[in-house]
Amino acid sequence: MGERRIKWGNIIIFLLIIAAGVAAFLTRNQFGGGKDRRVVIDNNGNKGKNVDDDFDFDNLPVTWDDIDFPSGNEFIMGLDSWIGGTPVLIGLDREYNRDYGLDLGVEYIHADADRIKALAEGRIQATEMSLPSFMRFQEQYPGAGIIVGITDFSRGADGIVAKTEVKDLNDIEDKTVSYVKNGTGKFILNKFLRLVGLRYQDIEPIERESMSEVIEDLRRGTADVIVSWSPDMNIAINEINAERPNSVKMLITTKEVPNLIPTMLIVNRDYAERNPDKVESFLKTWYASAKHILEKPDKAYTKLAELMNESQEYGEVSKEDVEASFKDVKLMSLNDNLSYFGLSTEDNKVDAIIDDTVETWKRYGDLDFEFKISGKMYKESFLAKMDGDEELLVGVLDNDSTGSNEEKIEFEKQDGDSIEKKTEKVAKVDIPPVYYDSGKATVKAESLPVLDEVFEILSQFPEYYLIVDAHTDSVGSDESNKLLSENRASEVKKYLVQRGVNENRIIARGWGESRLLIQNDVTEEDKAKNRRTEFILTRVID
Repeated sequence: MGERRIKWGNIIIFLLIIAAGVAAFLTRNQFGGGKDRRVVIDNNGNKGKNVDDDFDFDNLPVTWDDIDFPSGNEFIMGLDSWIGGTPVLIGLDREYNRDYGLDLGVEYIHADADRIKALAEGRIQATEMSLPSFMRFQEQYPGAGIIVGITDFSRGADGIVAKTEVKDLNDIEDKTVSYVKNGTGKFILNKFLRLVGLRYQDIEPIERESMSEVIEDLRRGTADVIVSWSPDMNIAINEINAERPNSVKMLITTKEVPNLIPTMLIVNRDYAERNPDKVESFLKTWYASAKHILEKPDKAYTKLAELMNESQEYGEVSKEDVEASFKDVKLMSLNDNLSYFGLSTEDNKVDAIIDDTVETWKRYGDLDFEFKISGKMYKESFLAKMDGDEELLVGVLDNDSTGSNEEKIEFEKQDGDSIEKKTEKVAKVDIPPVYYDSGKATVKAESLPVLDEVFEILSQFPEYYLIVDAHTDSVGSDESNKLLSENRASEVKKYLVQRGVNENRIIARGWGESRLLIQNDVTEEDKAKNRRTEFILTRVID
């Protein structure tokens, strides 16, 4: 009996050693630092294979549930398969995280709702998400995450596609509009409806679960207008027009509204407070990677195509696909972040972008909870510590290789006739009335905030011309009314130029009483409707 017990004991010890070895192998390959540490999970949160090896996980003597997944110092970033998140792949491949002492890994979690939930529960320490989506989740996960940087801005990656007969944004009224609900697409729709004074009651909305359904609505003709994003919208336009020439067109893209859709770097707030050094290491890894992409795009695009194909999360990707995608975004360097957060300049743009995002959601009741920004939604102190770090700051960039340099826009001088021939209407802006002193061109003080709002709109749409059309009522002679309206339009232009707007951008026109809204304006109410100043955004015809 004793001899048998000794043999069984040896067998038990032997089996324990094997089990420990298998567990150690899994842990090392799945969670070890450096470039091999990539985890893929599906939309249901199921753990899958490590994409970096061919180990047969299906025939293991232990299951995933048997493994005690490590925690503590590990830093995991949750990724959607979006081009703006790919700097982390470069960081792992080039082992920047090792330089900064960070045990870094990624998990692919495609749905925004799943990523923010994983962040709130501490299953991941960081993620990337568009600002509009992040703000929408504040009701469900208030204060769970805090913004520590901006990964990129959409510069043509999102937009509105319409049937050719839809002339401009004002013409969306009474049209059928398809979009993915409760996300970036709905926010974009909100923004442009707000610009022209429309509401959901003024359109026929179709809310879809996926972009493929939205594209199909346009293809079948179910929708007159869709809100889409790259590459889906470009593919859809090309394919539909190949079948039915000139049947659909791009109505507007985020290239024309460059600060509308930022993608933010977000970390778990509690983790950031407990482990500020790890967050700082993560940001250094990120901006070292962004610098590499920006300064050596050709090499980086080739490597990214390889890494994206390796992960199997992006479909089949070529170097040309990567390059085309980066042309639709402004990849944000550390330099850009320091500027946007007001750390290298006195102009903090982030507050205004957050405020506009919240206001756009609230305007249409999509933030129906009592939304208050308790303290800041972001923590710029991590970025501030890197200010002056020459290893992370981007030097001279190739303007043609990325969308990352701001370009100064030149506006050709126009007059009332040329503006009609050389540009096309984008939108007549919904704006409160501008009031003047009776019989004079002087803008009343109470209307100056209205002109300030026009200035802000011009700031948000930096590529557009602005036509200022002033009109009068029918009281007085044609000649005097024409002169009065021209002077009023000129006063508006003068105020905006004083605020810093390029004078060539603004075309001031006076129509007198030639374009009355109410032909027989005998009542004071009718006369007030005719005494109006209209603001029309136009863009150069391509």
